[in-house]
Amino acid sequence: MRAAESKGLKKGNRVLLARRCTDGGSITEHELGCSHIAWDNGQVATVHHGICREISNAPAKPIIV
Repeated sequence: MRAAESKGLKKGNRVLLARRCTDGGSITEHELGCSHIAWDNGQVATVHHGICREISNAPAKPIIV
């Protein structure tokens, strides 16, 4: 995700790490320079908009594996 795209994230948006359907999370807070992500594995991360290359939007429909 580019910096301009990450600035458009909103609280509640689902995201994936490196486009892997098993590594998902939700945006819990969105600030001017960063977003806070609560990952499904229990970890929490603060990701600055300029370094979001490994983050992507989750698809609208769930992926069944």
